[in-house]
Parts: sequence; structure tokens; C-alpha cells
Amino acid sequence: MTKPIESRPEDSTTAGRDRNVMSELGRSTDREILTILVADSPLHVMDISQTANRHPITVDQTCARLYEQGHICPVGWGLYDITEDGKRWVKKRSESHS
Repeated sequence: MTKPIESRPEDSTTAGRDRNVMSELGRSTDREILTILVADSPLHVMDISQTANRHPITVDQTCARLYEQGHICPVGWGLYDITEDGKRWVKKRSESHS
């Protein structure tokens, strides 16, 4: 009989790798959404998801996180605008990847 998932001990190697992959995907999505908003904002979540070719829920969750971090701000009705802090974040990342 197998243990329920909740009670199984995590393999720390696999769990750490999963967190690293997810955090890298998150950073990539953050960077992509902020870059889109630098080019054209304010934009609606649906417009961002179409431009980024990402699921609207992923974009909505990412926008919530970026708002908490101060990189974007909601302007109503699902529209988001980039903040000066968000513009600096994108510029800093683009310079470090050049």
C-alpha cells in the first residue's frame, strides 16, 4: 500500500530542482510581462496574455505578484501600467543580459 502524497517524505533533490525550475519560469514570465508593458501600457490582462502567448490565469497571477513588488499598478478594469520601479527593473535586467 502506498502512502498518501501528504505523508510521503519529499526527495530534497527533486523538490529543490522543482523550486529552481519554477522560480526561473517565474522570473522569465515576470521579465516578459514587464517588457511588454514597457513597450505598450496600460494593457489589459487578456492583451498581455495574447502578446506573451501565456494563459490568462498565469498572467493574472504574475501581475498580482508584480503589483505586490511595486513593478506595476492596476489602473482599473483589468488594466495594468508599469511603474518607474518596473522600468528600472527591466532596464537593469536587460543591461545585465547584454
